[in-house]
Amino acid sequence: MTQAGATNYRLGSLYAVSTAFLLATQEPFSFLAARRLNSVQFVCVTQIALALSIPLLTLQPQSRRDFVALLRERANWGPLAAIFAIGLTGLLLYNLGLANAHPIIIAAVLNLSPFWAALVALIVSGVPIPVRPGVFFGCLAGAFLGAMAVAWSQIGSAAAMSGLAENLLRGGWVYAIPIPVLSALGGTLVGKWFSKYTESAAIAANFLVPATVLIPSTTFILARRSELNFGQAEAIGLMMFGTVVAASIGRVLYQVALTITGHDNGFVTMFFLLVPALTGLISLPMSWWIPDLKFAIDPAYFLGLGLIAVSLLVFSWKTWREPPPRG
Repeated sequence: MTQAGATNYRLGSLYAVSTAFLLATQEPFSFLAARRLNSVQFVCVTQIALALSIPLLTLQPQSRRDFVALLRERANWGPLAAIFAIGLTGLLLYNLGLANAHPIIIAAVLNLSPFWAALVALIVSGVPIPVRPGVFFGCLAGAFLGAMAVAWSQIGSAAAMSGLAENLLRGGWVYAIPIPVLSALGGTLVGKWFSKYTESAAIAANFLVPATVLIPSTTFILARRSELNFGQAEAIGLMMFGTVVAASIGRVLYQVALTITGHDNGFVTMFFLLVPALTGLISLPMSWWIPDLKFAIDPAYFLGLGLIAVSLLVFSWKTWREPPPRG
């Protein structure tokens, strides 16, 4: 990976916020495709978009050389397969969770990702949390409540609220618990196992492996079902653009942020709590064009945005002033 020298949390904050913005584009741009395509078609289009982004990720000569070198090294094949298995497991659990629980409950579980990311960074890379535990968990609690306030502002009906308790007792949300762990583990392992390659080359290689497996398999399934004629050019075009921006460029910036902060996954992931609020800001102008893409901007939304912003500002300030001892 690109060596950043001394750990730089100020620059890492900039990359983490930029990553959060890019990740926030995926949901609104994939909205139409999620509504109009079945699950197999959705996976197939996603993998095609990721495969098409590989030339973009390897545009620079150094990235191309590292990409080829990484794939030629047989010792890397096992780690590539392991990361593919981690990502696929997370995707399957996400689908199970959404199918069996209310989206706001899933959002609550996923918003705990900074805690799990910090734990993964500590166990896998030996990176301590960047500030004192009281500051870390206090800022996490504030940003978490803010993200939940943003999600809560979108429920919009008493019937949806009443169904929340029933969904909670049903227990389908437990499928989502491992997802933040798997996501953080994947990012940490990419940085740990492929540290001598550029970030873009490492991500491109990790896109190629699932594409070579999932594109042929999903195409075969769709051909057997006579579902290869998607007929949703607008939805597919928007989804592919969002996937390239969020999953490709965003994923590279995520790995760059990890490198710059010394693989401090807990620090970087804390800024991802901005994603729900940023998704709303991106969805609002798009809803003028796509009426079904609704996002309510109400007092609860602004309250949540304020809580997230204040928590992250305090977290950043404390981290910049008190860099943790490394090792």
